[in-house]
Amino acid sequence: MKKLLGASIALSAALLVGCDNKENSYNFAQILYPTGAGSVLYADQTLDSVRFATTYDWSISVPAEWMHVDGDSLHGTVPGGYFMVKKLDFQLDANTTDTARVGYVYFYADGKTLITTYTQYHFLNIIRPVRRNYQFVMQDTARQVRDSLVFQTYSDGWKLAFRGDAPTWVRLSQDATTTGRAGKYVVYYELDHNLTTNERSAMLELQSCGVVTPVEIRQKGLEEDELPTETE
Repeated sequence: MKKLLGASIALSAALLVGCDNKENSYNFAQILYPTGAGSVLYADQTLDSVRFATTYDWSISVPAEWMHVDGDSLHGTVPGGYFMVKKLDFQLDANTTDTARVGYVYFYADGKTLITTYTQYHFLNIIRPVRRNYQFVMQDTARQVRDSLVFQTYSDGWKLAFRGDAPTWVRLSQDATTTGRAGKYVVYYELDHNLTTNERSAMLELQSCGVVTPVEIRQKGLEEDELPTETE
């Protein structure tokens, strides 16, 4: 029976163990996190990790320049009869570019290489509205008077404000949170009725960790037969 080396973490033998019945022992090397398609991150997420389990001496390389890890923690030994479960943390630069990027972590053990990926988007985590056609657009009706944005930030000190001069027909609610600590937020805004047939728009900007993601508010105009009469 192998002994656990280091901090005790629950281990799934069904996933990790390759048994040798003759010697009643096993050896393995497994990445526990991230699995599958890898880790998917938003532009202001600057912390992540890799977690693995192994009975072999091991090493790790992180070649992406925007991923940073303590060089002294990139390798280790496992004495015979033991296995190691380890979490290795690293820092990420905020993605202030105009495109998503992918970084790889290479885990070496027993002469083999396991690879896991980290995809970091170039925009912030706007939950409402949903991103479509590479844009975040909130569509409101001509007579709508209230709506909300939902987003999550991963860095303290985020800010939400209109781009340029604040429009007269739409405004953030008086109790709206416009800056704060990392977390999930619902921010309400209020609209005047659009009594014309022309659609109008305004641009909000969510800023976090040096990343700016625009959210457009579009308010439809009235149909011709909906226009108010002189008595309205």
